[in-house]
Amino acid sequence: MIKGRIHSLETFGTVDGPGIRFVLFMQGCLLKCQYCHNPDTWALDEGKEMSLEEVLSEIEPYLNYY
Repeated sequence: MIKGRIHSLETFGTVDGPGIRFVLFMQGCLLKCQYCHNPDTWALDEGKEMSLEEVLSEIEPYLNYY
């Protein structure tokens, strides 16, 4: 089973575009852009390891809202 590192989940995001959405922030970025809005996502060894099934189970309770 493949797992990815998740920095955070935002259940009712309204900042990243029009409307309401479920936002998933991945952890571990090597680009380190000078004007990055999420530098806390850069570290490769942080965040929570989650499988696709685990991520989907986090999203499922909110399906009726989207």
